[in-house]
Amino acid sequence: MKKNLKYIIPILILSLFGILSIYMSKNVISNINNYLYHQIIFLIIGIVLLFILKNINFNIIKKYSLFLYIISIFMLIYVLLFGKSINGSKSWINIFGISLQPSEFAKITLLLCLDKYIKTKYGLLKSLVLLIIPSLLTFMQPDTGTVLFYIVIYFSIFISLKLKKRYYITLFGLGISLIGIYFYLYFFNSDLFIKLLGTNFFYRTDRILNFIDNEGFQINNALLGIGNGKVFGNGSKYIVYIPEAITDFMFANILTIFGFIGGVFVILIYLYICINLINDIKYTKKHKYFIIGLFGLFFYQTIQHIFMDIGLLPITGITLPFLSYGGSSLISYYILFGLLLNIKKYNI
Repeated sequence: MKKNLKYIIPILILSLFGILSIYMSKNVISNINNYLYHQIIFLIIGIVLLFILKNINFNIIKKYSLFLYIISIFMLIYVLLFGKSINGSKSWINIFGISLQPSEFAKITLLLCLDKYIKTKYGLLKSLVLLIIPSLLTFMQPDTGTVLFYIVIYFSIFISLKLKKRYYITLFGLGISLIGIYFYLYFFNSDLFIKLLGTNFFYRTDRILNFIDNEGFQINNALLGIGNGKVFGNGSKYIVYIPEAITDFMFANILTIFGFIGGVFVILIYLYICINLINDIKYTKKHKYFIIGLFGLFFYQTIQHIFMDIGLLPITGITLPFLSYGGSSLISYYILFGLLLNIKKYNI
């Protein structure tokens, strides 16, 4: 039980601190009670799923991982056809009045399948196909932030396989080539870029590149809020309006409300979780690729969110794990950590 508490306690602290932060944002968020109510419901669902999943033998879950993956692919197709559009992305489906994001759950099934197939004889080819399918479907929504999650999960596992150098060179070269083509079209043939990918992607790319000059209403207000938060924060008294305060800019919001002290508190908890994940990678023989993928995802998402909120990385609409408002993100992470505790419980 003590081994489980090293994860359960910190993620519960983060989740409750997130709910407190949402409540403290009442002066910049209308209908704050609705957000609080939903986040508490999401947290309860997440906790229940964590305790259920940690008690089901991981080998049983692994047996049906491909089936679960196929279901997640059909959900991604469904959301493209019938999904709800929010902020220009058709990424949500409505269930009993609650918006859920299928792409958040696709990263779970992708990770399960990669853990199962990537180490087999033809695993690299299979795993690459498993990566490409949800990436393309999610890219079409468009939701580039979640596509990056898939890529990070894959590369975290891929670089840990200790393959021959030519495999790494080939994949790295392919990635650089695709990025090069993307930005060549953006800078030198914008008409073809828009024709192939649409104006939405052109606008999003333009918005991402604005971070180089620290331009944009969102990042400017976030930095002003952080500066005014100083050491101990301003509580619920906002000097400036922070857009997306409880989602994309949750870390900036925390620095505004609780100041530097609140930011350090949050970072230390994330650091504690990451250190535990690294230690578990060292001592787990079977299914260690699941933990590697989880670590890569968790570490990347945390760093990306924090750095984009302080103007060091482009704004990509990524939430802060366990803290930001959002049922799909919160529940998916409780599922992932439930599966992690499952692996540890059965010593597999």
